[in-house]
Amino acid sequence: MHTTVGSADSHLIGYRADVDGLRAVAVISVIAFHLSRSWLPGGYLGVDIFFVLSGYLITLILWREALKGQFSIIRFYERRVRRIMPALLLLLFFTTLAAIALLLPADLIGYGKSMLATLGFVANIYFWRDTDYFSRAAEAKPLLHVWSLGVEEQFYIIFPLLIAALARFWPRATFPVIAMLTLLSLGSNILALEIGGASPAFFLLPTRAWELGAGAMAALLRLRLMPQGAFAGLLGSIGAAAIVIGVMSPLQKYGSIPVALPVVIGTALVIAAGQGKQSPISRLLAFGPLTFVGLISYSLYLWHWPFIVFSQYYLVRDLNLGEMAVAVACMTTCAILSWRYVERPFRSKTIAARTVFLAAAAGAAALAVAASVLIWSNGLPGRMSGEAAAINAAVGTNYRCPVSNFLRLGQSRACVLNLPSRNPADAKIVLLGNSHAQMYAPVWHSIFVESRLPGLLVPANGCLPTVSVNISRECIAIAAGNLAELGKLANTETVILGLTWEHAADALVDAEGKIVSNSNDRTLVGGLDDLIGRLRGFGKKVILIGPIAYPGWDLPSEMSRELAFGRPLDKPASLPAGEFQRQYGAIIQHFENRNDIGFARPDTALCDASRCNYVLDGRSMFADASHIAQAELFRFRAIFSKALASQR
Repeated sequence: MHTTVGSADSHLIGYRADVDGLRAVAVISVIAFHLSRSWLPGGYLGVDIFFVLSGYLITLILWREALKGQFSIIRFYERRVRRIMPALLLLLFFTTLAAIALLLPADLIGYGKSMLATLGFVANIYFWRDTDYFSRAAEAKPLLHVWSLGVEEQFYIIFPLLIAALARFWPRATFPVIAMLTLLSLGSNILALEIGGASPAFFLLPTRAWELGAGAMAALLRLRLMPQGAFAGLLGSIGAAAIVIGVMSPLQKYGSIPVALPVVIGTALVIAAGQGKQSPISRLLAFGPLTFVGLISYSLYLWHWPFIVFSQYYLVRDLNLGEMAVAVACMTTCAILSWRYVERPFRSKTIAARTVFLAAAAGAAALAVAASVLIWSNGLPGRMSGEAAAINAAVGTNYRCPVSNFLRLGQSRACVLNLPSRNPADAKIVLLGNSHAQMYAPVWHSIFVESRLPGLLVPANGCLPTVSVNISRECIAIAAGNLAELGKLANTETVILGLTWEHAADALVDAEGKIVSNSNDRTLVGGLDDLIGRLRGFGKKVILIGPIAYPGWDLPSEMSRELAFGRPLDKPASLPAGEFQRQYGAIIQHFENRNDIGFARPDTALCDASRCNYVLDGRSMFADASHIAQAELFRFRAIFSKALASQR
């Protein structure tokens, strides 16, 4: 994942112990975050430190070779293969054995797909479409952490050729060009966040390249200036403070500012300050035990996440402190062995390049075949009980809009639902809301097709669709922008509203950011009444999708594992009907009494006189803690069709 000096590349750029110290800080931060998010809320930003270090070290190596006329793309990739593939293939071999032993069929299929993506260095793209990095569901994916390898390897496809071309034809423009590309990438990250694309901003190269670019700029500046004395100490201290603040208290509440910005800037400053070895921070980072952790950091990064995932997967709970200590000891032992007996031998020149390439290709091919078998066999279901497999089949199956169906709608995004023209102006009907509107999209799509209605999904995931109150000021701005765009769609006759009703128990905020009490759900109801009034003012008919009972825990994953591993079912598989009525009865009554809207009640498909079921016919109704599994959407079709007919 990141280039370690001290062995393979030391002769090219000289060894810097403080760089290994920074690697140690990065990997320790990531491990601490993954063990317990409360310890270091921004510990995941250790990956961003790695990105800056990679950009710095790779640029130093490439630039020096290019200026001397010694650049070779084959030699560059030989170093990358030696650095990355042997340790990665070893990890994949053992995680595959553990996955076959422990993972339930749906999870094993997902593992197989993620391994193929890893071998193709597109794991970041796969996980962008598959999961939210910060969700509970992500904690059951043993290869989630290798998304960062995909980002780096995609960067390495383009960057060496760019550096070689600039060094040969336009060396004086190298720094301005790299700086411009870095700023463009940073701008794309901010833009993605502005339009609700936090997931692509997190996973994809175009929105991450600015971090590697920051390291590249630090490397190029090294050739022009080297901080000395007190100035080096000041730069190092400022950089270290930015890193500490970033990993301890990330800037998650400041709109579209990238959370990683302080850590990226801080890492670049610490690197720059340590060039002359006069920064106290750099001398601190060169502390022996810290540099050793840095030397094994690649293997430690590879091994840490599978140990945590498989342990929690089997236990069906988080690790306690004692179990965390055992996990850390095991991952560290494996990392040291991997570094000593795999990384170092393959990175030395004693093993011929041809042998390295052939071994890597053979290992990758064998693992690709294994991954394909796992997928083709539907996750080897014969290993587990049928009951557990049936529940597990729902894991992560809630609908997500395919990338090919996205289109721009003002400053936001929309998703095609039976809209052949791909022109929002042609939409007759719009499904508006958050992920709890989006999860119903397939069944609405089938209704639109049957009714010959061109439609559009306008999601604002993580927010409510209301504009007078919402869960944050940022969400109000997003909702207001979506509403304004809907007002421009003259052909749109009907708007279907879907939302996460569990927000009804939370405090909301108004347009000024002031917290507004939501006692007895009055504020939420008032916000929806206000939104309905605005939509009707645009001449739109309105259908509101009512609440359902949510498990509030990752039911398909946890229940299937409890069944498979013989653990007691200690969480409810249903909600008493009386409790559902207490939570949502007043809301349902309010909107049923309105005769100017259609009101769809999906709860009637899941609830009977005594309870609201999370499991029916031996299958989970939910894909996670709150989203309906796509295979169960047929249960709501008649309810939604009736609501639509009432507004035609």
